[in-house]
Amino acid sequence: LYQTDWLIRKYNFSINEIPFDENGNLSLLTDPKEAWAKRHPEYFPVNINKADRFKLMRIPGLGEVSVRRILNIRKSGGRVRRLEDLGNIGKRLKKVSGYISF
Repeated sequence: LYQTDWLIRKYNFSINEIPFDENGNLSLLTDPKEAWAKRHPEYFPVNINKADRFKLMRIPGLGEVSVRRILNIRKSGGRVRRLEDLGNIGKRLKKVSGYISF
């Protein structure tokens, strides 16, 4: 229940969008945002230099800190030109690369 509430409040998912398995549970193996993204390929890629906060928060691998960084770069007149602009390239940002465009 906690993780479901977290998806609804933090990432603005509705209860109908949460990717429950056939038993009504969240997967222990797959990130819920990534499971949702795989079910909605029409949503991606998201242009991170144009998308609003709502769309950015749905990108697997991006959280509040990264989204805030993107919005601050844009607010100051800049653009995100590469993944490195968001931080060190690790597993999390490699995940992001499949869902974004510049």
